[in-house]
Amino acid sequence: MLSRLASLSRSVYTRVGQTADMRLESIAPTVGAFTCLILAGAVFIPAVIITTPGVSVADYYAAGPFGISVVGFLALLNIIVFLAGKQGRTDPVTVAGLTLVSGIAMVGFASVWAISITSTLLYGFPSQYAWIVNHRWIIVGLASVTALAGSGYTTAVLR
Repeated sequence: MLSRLASLSRSVYTRVGQTADMRLESIAPTVGAFTCLILAGAVFIPAVIITTPGVSVADYYAAGPFGISVVGFLALLNIIVFLAGKQGRTDPVTVAGLTLVSGIAMVGFASVWAISITSTLLYGFPSQYAWIVNHRWIIVGLASVTALAGSGYTTAVLR
């Protein structure tokens, strides 16, 4: 009885002619590309907004062993990769592997960077830039959503 229900739930069509896996294969790269676009903007926004002389934005970006710019670069690269997978311009298995690995790498780089920022550096910004305290966790969260989108796309492609 349980196996019959499981097979029935897999065959349920969510749209005419599309199974849930087909929808995931279409939705995951869209979510991933959109999240990467937001992530790239979020990574580079402090460099654009913080213009106060004597504030160490460069030190903020260079914190940790790798800095945060690598996450911004991977996010920009992943926009292209996710869209290539969605449009069918690249082998889906290759795109799935690239998005999964680079998503996990972005989470790792962002986490190491977020943990490596010293409190002296973080609280050294003027009070008008108090949002910078939460900025690092927003980056980690967006990188995690990107990794989840890559994981969803990989799951849909490899089924």
